[in-house]
Amino acid sequence: MKMVIRALALVLLISTVGLWAGLGGTFGWTRVEHYGGADGMHQRVAPGIEFLAVGVGGSILIFAATLFVHVTPKS
Repeated sequence: MKMVIRALALVLLISTVGLWAGLGGTFGWTRVEHYGGADGMHQRVAPGIEFLAVGVGGSILIFAATLFVHVTPKS
């Protein structure tokens, strides 16, 4: 069970960093950029460092929780 939870933490870490970088992450705060095109107004969200911090912090907390839980086998 510990390995499943640790794998979940790893997936959360990789997906957070990938999503942050894929959407054009910035080291500032999250920005919503408005721009106009030929077919009207559009919005682009550039996730900031707080998005990255919450995702990475959450994965670290999930991983750390597995270090303190002791599973005893049933007799």
